Amino acid sequence: MVSGVQLIGIFFGLITSYFTFLHYKRHEFTVREFIGWEVVWISFVAITLFPQPFANVAPMFGVVRPLDLFIILGFIVVLSISFYTYVNLDRLRKRMEKAVRDLAIQDMHAEEMPPKKKR
Repeated sequence: MVSGVQLIGIFFGLITSYFTFLHYKRHEFTVREFIGWEVVWISFVAITLFPQPFANVAPMFGVVRPLDLFIILGFIVVLSISFYTYVNLDRLRKRMEKAVRDLAIQDMHAEEMPPKKKR
């Protein structure tokens, strides 16, 4: 029998899979990205439907239920992705600031008028 949490997980996996497909159709994802994300969502749904194989693995990590293990792993993944995104965003911000500064300096030099000739 499927529990309420499993139904929510299945619904979430199917919705995100559909959104991944929409992004692919809009050419926002490459084929490789599309396949990668679909594997993630299908795996998520499969693990949600069949958590029993993880019941033996969970105690090895000091947790009783497989759901606790998934929650802990989820936090680890979310924090890792957040840190990776922060680092890349900060790097991009610095590159943009430098590019804008360089462009402003170029524009400033281009607008300078040559001195007038004396008669």
